[in-house]
Amino acid sequence: MDMLFQLPLSSQYMDQWKGFIPWLQERLAWPLPGYEAQKRMMNVNRPDGHEAPSHARKSGVLLLLYPDGSDLRLVLIERSADGGVHSGQIALPGGRKEDTDATIIDTALREAAEEVALNANKVTVMGQLSCLYIPVSNFEVTPVLAFMEEEPKLIASEAEVARILRLPLSSLFSRKEMVDVKASGLNIVIHTIAYMMDDVQFIWGATAMILSELEAIVEEWRTLNAAK
Repeated sequence: MDMLFQLPLSSQYMDQWKGFIPWLQERLAWPLPGYEAQKRMMNVNRPDGHEAPSHARKSGVLLLLYPDGSDLRLVLIERSADGGVHSGQIALPGGRKEDTDATIIDTALREAAEEVALNANKVTVMGQLSCLYIPVSNFEVTPVLAFMEEEPKLIASEAEVARILRLPLSSLFSRKEMVDVKASGLNIVIHTIAYMMDDVQFIWGATAMILSELEAIVEEWRTLNAAK
């Protein structure tokens, strides 16, 4: 299933993305907001630390943006309910780095091709966000930012993806609430801040922490535009 979420848009944001993509590509070459931005969406049960141990496994995830009228949309997925520690969560396409991947960018693109049938030949890779260590799975995740000039034709992997989500960037970060989550595969309830998609669906955990750094960069863009 592929879902286009019509989150409420504010008219003041309709023209805010003009020039954003080339600016974003340049911005990713500068010092990033990093862990200080990531931990704004960190759950209260998570250890406060961002250094990955030497034995951490490498993985890459893809943040794919594309234009939709006057807005930009970001592709996310809902993982299949397989009973694993990330079962059923809203996530970014991605996964473990394989020996055949020359770079972590290759990992993110390959995983996106496997999970949502993304045609990597139509993607422009803009850069990377800060790495994030996930203690529960011992992965050091590298977020890769990419752009397509047209709406991507995507197909969810039956084995890994329950549905594909396409969320408007203009309102993705507009609503945050504290929620309680029964973690899959763990006998604990996690109290965490989350990005609310609606009254019942939300983004939390490592995905929210990665998006929090993107939010900080988007806020820089909005501040620059407001000053013009």
